[in-house]
Parts: sequence; C-alpha cells; structure tokens
Amino acid sequence: MNFLIGFRNFLLRVLYRVTRPLIFLMEPESAHYSLKRIGVFLGSNPLTKGLTSLLFDYGNKCLSIEVDGIKYRNPIGLSAGFDKDGELTSIYPSLGFGLAELGSFTGEVCPGNPGKRLFRMVKSRSIVVWYGLNNFGAEKISKRLTNVDFGRLRIGINAAKSNVTPEFELQESIRDYLKTMTLFKDIGDYYTINISCPNTQDGEPFVDPDNLDALLIAVNEKIRPISDKPIYLKLAADMSLAEIDTIIDGVLKHKLEGVVLTNLAKPEGNNEHIAAEYPTNLGQLPKGKGAMSGLPLQRISTNVIRHVYRKTSGKITIIGVGGIFTAKDAYEKITSGASLLHMITTMIFDGPQNISEINRGLVKLLKEDGFISIEQAVGSRNPLPIIAQQDNVQAGKDDKAA
Repeated sequence: MNFLIGFRNFLLRVLYRVTRPLIFLMEPESAHYSLKRIGVFLGSNPLTKGLTSLLFDYGNKCLSIEVDGIKYRNPIGLSAGFDKDGELTSIYPSLGFGLAELGSFTGEVCPGNPGKRLFRMVKSRSIVVWYGLNNFGAEKISKRLTNVDFGRLRIGINAAKSNVTPEFELQESIRDYLKTMTLFKDIGDYYTINISCPNTQDGEPFVDPDNLDALLIAVNEKIRPISDKPIYLKLAADMSLAEIDTIIDGVLKHKLEGVVLTNLAKPEGNNEHIAAEYPTNLGQLPKGKGAMSGLPLQRISTNVIRHVYRKTSGKITIIGVGGIFTAKDAYEKITSGASLLHMITTMIFDGPQNISEINRGLVKLLKEDGFISIEQAVGSRNPLPIIAQQDNVQAGKDDKAA
C-alpha cells in the first residue's frame, strides 16, 4: 500500500509540474480565487470528496497526536491566510490535513489593502503577501460556520485586529479581538491571537509588552469563562531574541497554552531570498510593503522554535510555521519543539499531493529514529537545559506521589 501511495504521489507531482506553468500565467490572487472555487466544489458532495481522498489523502496511526486535550489525526495543518473566510473546510481532510487555521478573522469587515496584493518569487520559493487582513468580518463568517460539523478536521480560529484605520486605540483594538473570539466561542477547537500581521496600517502595536498585557488580561477575563478552547499567540518573525523573550514572558504570565512561530518574514535584513525578485525592487509594490512566506522564513522560524522550546522548558505548545516543503523540513521543526505545523507555500510550488507526501515521509523518519508516535519526536533533537530536565523529573515524581 505504501508503494502505491508513493507511486500515486509521484504521478500527481509530475502532473502538477506540467500544469504549474499554466497556473503561474495567472495573476497570483486570481489563481488563488480560481483554485478556491474548485476546492469549494470538490467539498460540496460526498462523491467529489471521496475521489479527492482517493487521490490525495494518507493516514497512519503513528501520526496522531494529542495537544492540549485535542486529538489530531496528524500534525500537518493549513496556515491562516489561505482560507480567509472559512469556505473550504469540507475538502481539507480529503487533501490530508489534520488541522486548518481559518482567517485571520476580524471584528469588522476588512477590505484589505488596495492594489496588487500577492506576488510569486519563484527562485526564492516564496509568496509575497500584502493582503492586509481582507475578510468578511466575524459576524457574517461565524454565523455561516455555526453548527458546521468539521468531522475529523481540527479547526483553529485566527483572530486579528481590524485593519481599517492607521490610528491605534488600545481599548477599541482589544474590543475588536474580543468580539471575534466571543462570536467563535462555540466554533472550532482552538484560538490563535494574531498580533503579528506585517501588512496592517498601524503596524504591530501588541508587540509592546504593556499593550500585550492589557490584551491578555482582557482575554482571560472575558473569553476564558465562556470558552475552554486553548489559546495561542502568533509571533512575528523579525524580532530579536530579547523581544521574543518579553512576549513569551507575557504568554507564561497569562497562562496561554502556547504560541505559533512565526508569521511572515519582512525583506529588510533577510538574506534568505533573492532580492532582485522582491516586488518592491521590480516596481510592483511600494517600498516597505509586503512580507514573505516559504523558504525565506524557514531558517528563521526553526531558530525561534528552538529558542522558545528551550526557554519554556518544553512546557507550552508550539505550532511551527514557515518554509515546510518536505518531510525533512517538517521533522526538523517537530524535533526542534513544535507539536503541530502550518503550511501553505508548498501547495503552490509543489502541488496539493505534497501534504500526503510530507505525512508519509514523517512516518519513515519516525521509524528511523525508533519512535512510534509524533509525540515522542517533539523536541527530541533540542535537549532542554539541565535545570529544566531536573525540574521535569521532579514534577513527574511529585505527580506520582500525589
């Protein structure tokens, strides 16, 4: 069976390589919406969902993992930013995803940034994004998704602040987050608080520790009593370790369950992409706008995962995002400390069959390391400081004694 899955994926990969040049003739945003319409159709009835599963899905029990009380059939997820209005949840399991993070959703309707907003950097294996949180708003989207049965797919709700004004007002911004989280209190399996979108008019004001403190106090006071879903915080890619530590201290202080690492990479100071491809250098985007997914983010996000895993002694959940194209890429983030993963760019450059190929490859890598589950692999190549190891051992003894 494994051979047949591999052969199937090989044929699909060849087919995608033949059709990709035609897809890339389309404007990126037009291509995205065209493929999204196909996905909506494929998820609209049992027949097309079944055929899609036959072509793309893959399952293995050693890929299942429980994180913060939620059971995932595999750790491979779709990142926020692809399905901004939550329209494709019916088809994701058939493509092999174990989870999908929807949004970002905002309290108010957001048109997003004007002009061209999506660009390909083919040689850099990256997508430059300048969407600006376009979505139909939490009220309309939550109403449509109420009582939807997501089946075996686990759903994350990515909440961001409405991008409708360049002026930042703290209490109004907090109200906006709380509105979205309240409306989705009975929808999905976990929240992600997105404080790191690089394409907003007022920047990233909740990177400031005082602003973040106010936001997380409000979330604990208003959201915890009405929803028991885990809450994660999504961090920016372009911060110093000191800045990351300050935010992580806030996560620990307010007892959030974990973090998503990381959001898109800005081009300034990034040496992981080919500068001549960047749209600002081609006159396609104003200078200082946009941020990169894919390969330019790969090394950055993995380094941040390693740092945060060690800083927190592996005691909070980490969802890894950025530059995952192969099972080896995924496994590197897992063994660095990530329990779950998000991706988008690999589907664009390699085809949707790569999701099952990554899952299939993870099974092989687990067996090579002698693991029988993903949970055993988390952080296995990123040993914790000795003090943290001793604390964990003592905690285990205390639990047994109790």
